[in-house]
Amino acid sequence: MTVDHIHPFLKGNFAPVTEEYISHPCEIVQGEIPVEVLGGQYIRNGGNPVYPPEQGRHYHWFDGDGMLHGVHFGDEPRYTNRHLATPLLSMTLLLLRSPLPSIALLISPLSSLHRIITAIIQAFLIAVRARMGVLSVANTSVIWWGREPPDQRLLATCESGPPLEVRLPELQTVGWDRLNDQGESLSDRRGRWEWWKRFGLSRVQEDWMTAHPRIDPIDGSLIFYSTQMFDAPHVRYSVIDRTGRHVVWKQGVDVGRAKMMHDFAATRSHTILLNLPLTLAPHNLFSTHPVPLIHFDRNLPSEFVIFPRLLQPSHRPLRFQDPEPSLIFHTANAWDEHDDQDDLIAINMLGCRFRSAKLVYAAGAVDVPIVEKTFGENDVVRLQYYRFDMVGYNGGVCQSAQRITHNFPLTAIPFEFPTLPTHLGMTAARYVYGCTMQSGSFDERLGGAAKVDCIAKIDVLDLIRKGQRRGAGKNDQPVDSRSSAQIVQDWERGIVGPIELFTMPPGWYAQEPRFVPREAADSEDDGYLMTYVYDESYLQANGIPSTAVGSGSELWIIHAKHLAKGMSAVKARIKLPQRVPYGDQKSTGSGVTTPGSRSAAAQGRSLKTSALCIHPVRSPNVQRKIPN
Repeated sequence: MTVDHIHPFLKGNFAPVTEEYISHPCEIVQGEIPVEVLGGQYIRNGGNPVYPPEQGRHYHWFDGDGMLHGVHFGDEPRYTNRHLATPLLSMTLLLLRSPLPSIALLISPLSSLHRIITAIIQAFLIAVRARMGVLSVANTSVIWWGREPPDQRLLATCESGPPLEVRLPELQTVGWDRLNDQGESLSDRRGRWEWWKRFGLSRVQEDWMTAHPRIDPIDGSLIFYSTQMFDAPHVRYSVIDRTGRHVVWKQGVDVGRAKMMHDFAATRSHTILLNLPLTLAPHNLFSTHPVPLIHFDRNLPSEFVIFPRLLQPSHRPLRFQDPEPSLIFHTANAWDEHDDQDDLIAINMLGCRFRSAKLVYAAGAVDVPIVEKTFGENDVVRLQYYRFDMVGYNGGVCQSAQRITHNFPLTAIPFEFPTLPTHLGMTAARYVYGCTMQSGSFDERLGGAAKVDCIAKIDVLDLIRKGQRRGAGKNDQPVDSRSSAQIVQDWERGIVGPIELFTMPPGWYAQEPRFVPREAADSEDDGYLMTYVYDESYLQANGIPSTAVGSGSELWIIHAKHLAKGMSAVKARIKLPQRVPYGDQKSTGSGVTTPGSRSAAAQGRSLKTSALCIHPVRSPNVQRKIPN
């Protein structure tokens, strides 16, 4: 097979790796390791199919068996990568192929009803015969959560199953964590699960949890939801305190139809669900005009459902609608806004907004439907600001209109995979960091797939103020209309603006960064961004990655405060023994662990894919154990 006929997300550095390294020493090729990460571990989760599909078979960038890549900072940096030992991985190794249908099959308008139903039934029968209660590859994210050590743990997540506990620093799979109520008796627990065990499909869905739960940086609460394809209400919402007690457990939220909901947002007081038009419903296949199982329905609005964090059955969520359909795969931040009397008057949210579903199709190398080509012709994913009017709402009937008072993009450049200091989550943080590129966008196939060659730092508060001065309502014009090239040129001329770009050297590409604050930080941006990078000069002439010694990826540690200075801002470069494939989303789930004495996690600070803790080094163990 020539490289031209390989799926665009299975070639180059998108291709999966085939070897696992356990505690392999790494070379520091430049600089020195900051004290802030000593004793910690940087971890990334992402899809890595152990048996890539054959030519002509469906594959999607969001498919693939979960694999963790981590660098532990002990006496010396050591690299470990392991597949997450799920029952699905065990079955894949037995069948020599994935038993699950690809997302590409489920979204393709060309997929026949017979083919889709056959693939789903085959997967279900395999699961039943193998007695697999969980159909998840845990390939999306990682979080660090729990009480003070030793109760804290690393959890790998994916929205089609419960979290999967992983032992550090070996990255060895422990087993599924169903987040049982620590205040519940064993008899109560058995009674609660017994009824569901009689119904396989419902039981499987009962374990589902969003891949991007939120952790309150102050009180350590874990906030999440699960989706249900078959049973209404299609969203079940939960809050667990840091001791493991269920404060809210699977409280139903009406979203109308089953949706593919990848992310959400939360403030200190409220939760925001993204009820967007990407439907995930079996009845799509049997409607008068059949559409794929996963379908972007342009007849539906973009709805934002907001309710108190401690949701009760008596509460009535607020529903804010933007008539224009859109997609938001990842939110950056959300925070409360109060008046002088400390009454809540608004909720602010930042999210990476697409105007079309082109990315969903492009990531599966599926032909984009004509309607999405039309609406998405000039679509660029942008960091969008929303302000929701909350005056008069106390969980019951709101006396005022449910208005989105402001709705506009902050920048013209494409922006995805947002991150910010974990301890500043749910507050009006000044800076948001993320990925962008000098040309193209994330919903285009640039020679096969979009690649990140710039890391952006955005002063969101400055841009929000400027945008609000333009007036209330919706405005499609970015507050900062400059291109990536113009932003770089302005900084080179000494013109300081609200956006800084770290531009990768030619041929080098980065992944989602994570922020680590300095010990004696004197400003919000005084810290380091960590990211895996790859030099594509290691690709052979046919596009296949070299496996020669020295051809691996690097882990870069970059001064966030001086991002626009380019390579002079790089604090350290660490050479890995092999490459780390490009991640597909904020679901790459990178995170950092830091010493407990200065651990943000020890103070309840953890958000999304970050993990902050300390763990002793254990003897490497390459034996894989498959959890039940």
